[in-house]
Amino acid sequence: MTFLISLTLLSCHNSTKTSNKRTPEIDKNAIDTVIIKIENEIDESHEVQFFIQSFTYCWVVGNDTLDFKIRLSEYARDSSVQLRIFHNTPILLSDGLGIINRGLPTIEQDFNLANLSSLYLEPPILYKDLTVNLSKSYAGHFGDNIIKYHELSEFLMNSWLENKISVFLSPFNKNTRRYSIEKFHILNKEDYNEYIPNTDLSDYPPFSIHGMGISVIIN
Repeated sequence: MTFLISLTLLSCHNSTKTSNKRTPEIDKNAIDTVIIKIENEIDESHEVQFFIQSFTYCWVVGNDTLDFKIRLSEYARDSSVQLRIFHNTPILLSDGLGIINRGLPTIEQDFNLANLSSLYLEPPILYKDLTVNLSKSYAGHFGDNIIKYHELSEFLMNSWLENKISVFLSPFNKNTRRYSIEKFHILNKEDYNEYIPNTDLSDYPPFSIHGMGISVIIN
């Protein structure tokens, strides 16, 4: 069973006791997970013109805050909702989407996800299943050459990523309009440790498409 604790204007780090141990791995089958909901402060001099509400949801098991959280914000102009995923250590994208799915009963108390308009994911290198599948396909189409942004969106629209995202969006009767990766470039394997230190790289591809994160624009 998943429980909810609601807090206001706190960080995930400060809202629960943490240890000096290695960041705990996400147990996708954990039954004692607590979701901590944090109300994000909206800057009244600027952001209040754009946002109706904004919350961050953190996942906690025992005394450990897991390295996984999401932030949802509702825009004032049209009540559309943006979902952003945050973590610093690698996970499988499939597991991350599964964690969100199991938290939906809590999240949907605050947000109408029929109004979901965009998702924002961490860079592909932080999802092993994603970077392995995308890099293999990208190399087959383009080698290690940089392609234009519209070509990148078309590539991602026909990729393993789109298969996963379309399944995630289906319950909300939503689909993907386009993809983008800000500051898109190729990340070579010798540079992976900068982003995923202390990781066994033996099964990782020789390069990964890379950038500041993956934006999924939704119809």
